[in-house]
Amino acid sequence: MQLTDEQRCITSHEGNLKVNAVAGSGKTTTIMQYALQRPKASILYLAFNKSVKLEAENKLSQLGLTNVKVETAHSLAYKYTAPYSRYKIRFDYKPHELVSILKIPFKANDLSHLKLASHVYLFVRYFCNSKAKKVLELNYLETLTNLESLEFATEHYESIVYYTRIMLAKMHKGEIEIIHDFYLKQFQLQNPILPYDYILFDEGQDASGTMLESFMNQPAIKIIIGDQHQQIYGWRFATNALQQIDFDTMDLSKSFRFNQEVARLSKSILNLKVEINQPNKANIIGLGNNSGIKSRVTLARSNSKLVSRAIELLIQQKELKKIYFEGQLSSYTFSEDGGSIYDVLNLYNNQRHMIKDDLIKTMPSFDHLKDYLEETSDTSLKALVDLVEKYHKDIPFFIHKIKECTVDEADKDKADMIFSTVHKAKGMEYDEVFLMDDFISEQQIIDSKPAIKAKEISAEAISEEINLLYVGATRVKSKLHIPIHLLPSSYHIKNHTSVTTDLNLSLRSKKRTAKPQRSNQYWSRTEEAELKQLFIQGKTVKEIALLLGRSQSAVIRRVEKLDLWF
Repeated sequence: MQLTDEQRCITSHEGNLKVNAVAGSGKTTTIMQYALQRPKASILYLAFNKSVKLEAENKLSQLGLTNVKVETAHSLAYKYTAPYSRYKIRFDYKPHELVSILKIPFKANDLSHLKLASHVYLFVRYFCNSKAKKVLELNYLETLTNLESLEFATEHYESIVYYTRIMLAKMHKGEIEIIHDFYLKQFQLQNPILPYDYILFDEGQDASGTMLESFMNQPAIKIIIGDQHQQIYGWRFATNALQQIDFDTMDLSKSFRFNQEVARLSKSILNLKVEINQPNKANIIGLGNNSGIKSRVTLARSNSKLVSRAIELLIQQKELKKIYFEGQLSSYTFSEDGGSIYDVLNLYNNQRHMIKDDLIKTMPSFDHLKDYLEETSDTSLKALVDLVEKYHKDIPFFIHKIKECTVDEADKDKADMIFSTVHKAKGMEYDEVFLMDDFISEQQIIDSKPAIKAKEISAEAISEEINLLYVGATRVKSKLHIPIHLLPSSYHIKNHTSVTTDLNLSLRSKKRTAKPQRSNQYWSRTEEAELKQLFIQGKTVKEIALLLGRSQSAVIRRVEKLDLWF
């Protein structure tokens, strides 16, 4: 197959390497070609999750590559630790279970014991995903962004540390079942040497400290590839490894997914990081030339916003007949702890006898549940609370109607609209993308600066919010719809509440980039590539000049020099 110059440089490189790959730039293809050129080497390919692993195994089979083993970090760690131990594994622990297991004292009508248990469980997971070898090496408070949650954890910090160490000790001794992150930690601490010549680490920006430590300790030649601006899993303790590793660095800057207009918008979104002094360097060239619309998706930041939009389009406006939810509908109507939207509704209606979830059963009232959520980090349960407060008695009818119109995954292509959060859509692409209005805006970024200065919120947390908007925008292949208030102020659009990428979005001229100042400046390869792409798309000289911040005469001269007229 025909590779780009960037891909050829990467696949022929020998030695450790870090690759910055923009959205839609052919990461998987590059990894496969890298392996294809080393048929006699023993290669480990570390995939981000099980679905990526299965997809990679299928592609390797088609290429006839038998020298590549595909694993996720967890599947690899499991094979080296859990099968040969006394451990039994469970998915997670609920706060009320930990209260009993750890013998946390409690008082009637006081939820402090449940809040404490929730923080203990988060600290256990934080430790298991960190590179630290001891709990006391970490400051759990640094992971909290919610002020109420931070205040509670600060007040009870000694108890949180104490019970965290007890829980870890109980798992280590086999007294209680271990969680999946625990055997990942055991793998890191045992530091096994893996029998591979090369290790290819995909989606490296999402690596936890534990994963990164295990990867870096291997003697094999190491390739880590990803997009630092797609790091949106800080809440899962991802560390953005691409910013930490000092390897030779190469880029995959050309996206085959979207056109230069979307590439330009994406770069402008990432440039918002300048406001909070965060790394924002991004070289993105859009080579996509898609025009057909077969798949449509509505993307939101939060579950509650997404389900609300589904209700609005499907039931209240009756614009849709068939829909599909990425990750299955149940993941939007159940919390991560297992409580359903019906349990929350029954608590809201004070119908306690109908509540099935044990955690929600312990809540004396709906207001107590809201208080509990303010001082913990259960965002999935909070989304259900938001929906119940908005729709209350209509919830059963709405959910029933949504279920009736939801198609199975096999019929996903028949859906009038796909609904997804950005987290579930990561790695996906769609012809037409509708972004909801719950992403961070430039004004919110500016407004957050005093809080960052006061250390009430971290710049990294705001940077991740910008990443969420960038990831959402870069899911598109053909047509992007974005609310006007989410556009960076460098764009000049009038009389619209939302805009699409077929309106020829134009950049507002700035004094520091006035035409006379740039008319004689050197044209970089990146600018020339952008010029070519815009010219091929049929943009006028005036439009190209606005988008590139050049004078029209400078654009004409460069077009002539590149022989683009012919």
